[in-house]
Amino acid sequence: MLFNSVIFIAVFLPLSLAGWYLLQKLENPVPAKLFLIGMSFWFYGYYNISYLWILLASLCFNYLVSGLMEKCRAEGPRRGRKILTAAGVLGNLGLLFYFKYFNFFIDNCNFFLHTDIHVEEIALPLGISFFTFQQISFLVERGRGNVEQPSLEDYCFFVSFFPQLIAGPIVLHSELLPQLQERRNRYFSWDNFYDGMTLFILGLAKKVLLADSLAVLVTAEYGNIPALDAPSAWLVIFWYMGELYFDFSGYCDMARGAAGMLGFRLPENFDSPFHAGSVREFWRRWHITLSRFLMQYVYIPLGGNRKGRARQCLNLLTVFLVSGLWHGANWTFVVWGLMHGCAVVFETLFPKARFRWEPLNKLVTGVFVTLSFSIFRSDSLAMAGLLWKKLFLGGNTGMLTGICNTLWFPENFAVLKFLQKAFPGLLNPFFISCMLLLSAVSLLLIRGRKAEQWIEEKGRTLSGSLILATLFVWSFLSLSRVSVFLYFNF
Repeated sequence: MLFNSVIFIAVFLPLSLAGWYLLQKLENPVPAKLFLIGMSFWFYGYYNISYLWILLASLCFNYLVSGLMEKCRAEGPRRGRKILTAAGVLGNLGLLFYFKYFNFFIDNCNFFLHTDIHVEEIALPLGISFFTFQQISFLVERGRGNVEQPSLEDYCFFVSFFPQLIAGPIVLHSELLPQLQERRNRYFSWDNFYDGMTLFILGLAKKVLLADSLAVLVTAEYGNIPALDAPSAWLVIFWYMGELYFDFSGYCDMARGAAGMLGFRLPENFDSPFHAGSVREFWRRWHITLSRFLMQYVYIPLGGNRKGRARQCLNLLTVFLVSGLWHGANWTFVVWGLMHGCAVVFETLFPKARFRWEPLNKLVTGVFVTLSFSIFRSDSLAMAGLLWKKLFLGGNTGMLTGICNTLWFPENFAVLKFLQKAFPGLLNPFFISCMLLLSAVSLLLIRGRKAEQWIEEKGRTLSGSLILATLFVWSFLSLSRVSVFLYFNF
């Protein structure tokens, strides 16, 4: 189920809130937990019921492994917990490999080994990367003895909690379950509800009004790379960077907002990433929970920076290679990850290789990130190479005006129809104006305050309330052109 859909906003979310808080009036908290678990299963299975069985199988497997660890701990041998941890992690990675990478593996075997293996295309279950990593972190901490065995309903709640189930943020056991046990979270709070609702509305507006608007041009032109010239190619890659940011950060805002309305706090996943003055800083601000997971469960176990500079650089490259592969089964993601890994290694080896003027560092970082994400978005390395050729050797054929003609929105439809009949010569200037307006608004918001800062300063004022009401009505009326979130693909 999509956050940006009528059924979620008008049916699912009100039912979840009403059922959760009404059942909290019971002395026993279990019915409320079971209710929200059931709603989360509905949320996940709404798109494809077969995906729900995969989630349930993953839940049962990991809870069983955790239970066996409890038995091992009671009997004493530490080696048994290590074996179970390794088996649990491999089981999770095996599930991820089958659904996400098996076709990619077969295709590459056929290419490099000249074999002719045919397998059916395996559909990728929604959110499998997120809930798999979440459960891996749980098993590792269980193996280390840092986490107690939760009840079955608590564990199901931790994994399936619908706000963070499909596209994160990647939540640790220690962040969510203690909140579930806090009695004060069992009671409705107007402050929590209002702040959560406000964050949800801002995220909805990011997705529906900005990301989906930018996607109109991006989707069309990434399918038309051979026709681009240099100015249009640069516009396309910068708009894709904006689309991805507003889409994913908008989802995370909605996830945290929905959780907040239910009385829970989810970790922040974005911290003004385009204020970063280095690639290393960018990854401290972008997809924070994924970076945290990779540092805690890949980089540090490999030795981190404790075994010399050469080993540290190798560990960093490994982390970013894993990050690339996590995002998808395509060589474009591998190259994208290695580009970021090489940039961070360079910054590690030459920490003083920076401009004295900090805005220039931010500009260079932003351009590098945008260029790397153009490969991330491309369907293949061949298309990425052609796009880069267009960026630097594409010349200027006037294509920029042509691609702006794709910017037909419900908001400008009446004006466009009027111009078509009365002043057709003004159509191109109008499209260019739409492009400039969207670019300016996107840049202003990317470089501006975080949603939480705006809520703190303006969220409870009269003008802020009017802005929120306008954004909600505008976004809700635009739900007829619903689109999925980009990170559902990862």
